[in-house]
Amino acid sequence: MPAKRLLAIFDLVAEHENSLEEHHGLCLVAIEVLRLSGAAIALTSKGQPWTLFCSSSETAQALMDLESTVGEGPCMDALALERLVEEADLSLPMHGRWPVYVPKALECGTHAVFALPVQIGVVRLGVLGLFREESGELSDAQATDAYLLASVVGQSLLAYQAGAPQGSLSLTLQREAMFDFSVQQATGMIAVQGGFSIDDALVALRSHAFAVDWGLKDLATEVISRRVRYEPDHDTWQHVGN
Repeated sequence: MPAKRLLAIFDLVAEHENSLEEHHGLCLVAIEVLRLSGAAIALTSKGQPWTLFCSSSETAQALMDLESTVGEGPCMDALALERLVEEADLSLPMHGRWPVYVPKALECGTHAVFALPVQIGVVRLGVLGLFREESGELSDAQATDAYLLASVVGQSLLAYQAGAPQGSLSLTLQREAMFDFSVQQATGMIAVQGGFSIDDALVALRSHAFAVDWGLKDLATEVISRRVRYEPDHDTWQHVGN
């Protein structure tokens, strides 16, 4: 399943990179994969302001500009917490969360927002911002796909920086991806399940692999297949069928 999802993303990258100017294809891939209303990608490193890399629409760009202006919002939090941040219904009482951002986002017709850090290991590359015109949480499948997509975005940014020829990004990703997407996707799933940062989720994954004497990739496969999951309420790992 993860390999099929990854190939589907690569196919979408190939479909869009030849038909669009600059880098907007990555943002269109994001909304197609996740079935959301809009997406934007910003480049940043720790302690530095971000620069918009691409956006799928004027609304997506406006939301990123809004966060940059008011200094609060889902992308800001995702960078600070190093994990998925989501608000499924901006029209509900926010208890002080993003008091300036929320009313402006609602004026843009946005009712749900999501954001993930884009990083390779501990190296921060940017942030992926997502929004939906209707309220509603991400499904489990959407959340795990979002982490996989953030990984693809990270590798794409490295490929662009390395000077990948125009129209060759999808091939470059398939040929030169330098990390195991299954481990990256499993790390994202554990981050969602436990409310961890990406770094902490990877540490948890590695620790459990050591504890049960499995290879990291083997454990990642079990997590993705939902035969192993982390239970935060009891701080334990559940092995389905064991």
